[in-house]
Amino acid sequence: MSDTGHTQFAIEKVRQAIEAEPRVAGRLALWGRRLMGEALSQAQRVVAERDALSNLLIGGTEVRGFDLVEVGKMFNRITEAHTKRMAALGLAS
Repeated sequence: MSDTGHTQFAIEKVRQAIEAEPRVAGRLALWGRRLMGEALSQAQRVVAERDALSNLLIGGTEVRGFDLVEVGKMFNRITEAHTKRMAALGLAS
């Protein structure tokens, strides 16, 4: 969403909702963690089942295969980006 200009709008709406009803923060944080878990699960499935796509995502080559360390780094980047988004929304735990 950052390249569409809608990020700040979403952040403001979520923060307004939390301010109006603080209990909503817990539900939204839980939902965000669930989405993250599902995203990681699906990413792991892609890595396990789709060599060519995995190579594309981590910058490997089909000839030499991909490095599991690079896969771990990719998962770390996904997790770090999620953590930053949650913090921006006011949903950091």
